[in-house]
Amino acid sequence: ALSYYEATFLREIPKIYADLERALGQEKVHSFLRMGQWIGGDRDGNPNVTADTLAQALRRQSEVALRHYLTEVHLLGGELSLSARLVDVTPEMQALAHSSPDTNEHRLDEPYRRALTGIYARLAATLQELSGGVAARHAVAPQNPYASAADFLAELRTIEASLQAHHGTPLAAQRLHPLIRAVEVFGFHLATVDLRQSSDQHERVVAELLAVARIEPEYAALPEDARRAVLMRLLQDARPLRVMGTLYSEHTRSELAIFEAALRMRQRYGRDAIRHYIISHTETVSDLLEVPLLQ
Repeated sequence: ALSYYEATFLREIPKIYADLERALGQEKVHSFLRMGQWIGGDRDGNPNVTADTLAQALRRQSEVALRHYLTEVHLLGGELSLSARLVDVTPEMQALAHSSPDTNEHRLDEPYRRALTGIYARLAATLQELSGGVAARHAVAPQNPYASAADFLAELRTIEASLQAHHGTPLAAQRLHPLIRAVEVFGFHLATVDLRQSSDQHERVVAELLAVARIEPEYAALPEDARRAVLMRLLQDARPLRVMGTLYSEHTRSELAIFEAALRMRQRYGRDAIRHYIISHTETVSDLLEVPLLQ
């Protein structure tokens, strides 16, 4: 499935936005169109989808996005070889160039190329940290990784603003603008992974948690109004339901591990890495309330 991103989406979606802006007289269009998929997160009827599957899916997705950015930054460095003796740059751009680990004497008067070499080095470190992969090229050794895609985007915007301020807007249109748009759309996660599970599986977990905690011994036997009252009360209680040291069933451990992994994945790849939770076979309000309680 990821081959479609490499062959199509990573390059074509920025083109769609460029077409929209052109049709609107170059009015800026918000990045409202983004990608999502369920691979690695849909465990409804598939016991093979686990917390490890979710982590593997996002690790592979991140690698695809980051390798695309690395390629584009490398190509951009070849295109923006402007000399400081011929063009001016903004102070922010100059600071970005000075912060680069690239001290090659042949590039000392090329602020854009120096900055992009530093950006590439940070992306290479980010690739290694988030996916375990190794970048294909190394002008300098990998540097401190980006904490978020927003930090990477901010440095690209510094380059964009400098070009625009000094008659270089046409230079940004070919590759920099599509790259900026790609980062807005795909971040470091590539696509939102939808989590999905059947409501009866959530009920099993909640019933076991409540029984072990001695809150409600027969949750599954309660009428809907009573279930709703229990869940609403517990949602307002900050204390965790899990009793430490208790060995829960394999099913409950696996389901809780999904929620724990989802939290880690959002912290690791950004909040957009997981945005949606789909509850199959939803028939009652309690079917909805069980999921926020597990979260």
